[in-house]
Amino acid sequence: MIKNIRFKNICRLLSAGALSLFLISCASTKKAAPENSYTAKGLRPIYITNSKKVNLLLPENAAGIFEGLQLLNGSFGSTSFNLLSYTQIDATAISLSLMNDFGADMGNLFYDGSQVIFDSAYFPKALPGEYIICDIQNAFYDFEVLKANYTSAGLIFEDFLICRETGGAAEIRRISDGKKVIEEISIIDDTVTIKNHLRGYEYKLTKIEE
Repeated sequence: MIKNIRFKNICRLLSAGALSLFLISCASTKKAAPENSYTAKGLRPIYITNSKKVNLLLPENAAGIFEGLQLLNGSFGSTSFNLLSYTQIDATAISLSLMNDFGADMGNLFYDGSQVIFDSAYFPKALPGEYIICDIQNAFYDFEVLKANYTSAGLIFEDFLICRETGGAAEIRRISDGKKVIEEISIIDDTVTIKNHLRGYEYKLTKIEE
């Protein structure tokens, strides 16, 4: 599946320290992130550090096609949440339909290269969906385009394989500012784990067999 495409209190989690990451973009008056032919135009930049930012990539840079139900587990400090996400990623859009264990609607996230729509009564209004889309792109989009995007912002984007003791390999994607690791994405079988060391949050997406 990964070869085909490189994806209790929820409000407390996102309105705590993790939300500080998202609010940086609203408060800053610094110049916009560099724009390239592979990035979206007219959308707010994403602050990877407090001073370095990138633009979202266009959907055509997806590494393949993904569609399916995922278990989404997240944590910030001692706070955690669990959701289900029906996720669709292809060369035209990223779409997440979020729900709880009982199938009740928890919100929707949509990106098509021209707009980001994040509609949820359960998440803080100040939370820009662009940052969630950025993390998904880091895991599921073409490595070379991601690398070029981060390099233009003065950041390092790496991708390498690590042999597992249990057999097989884990793909690791890493964002660094100099020698400081900002975010690490591990892809093992049908599970993608995103850990942001700078902001102190982590979430895991595991495909559920249907």
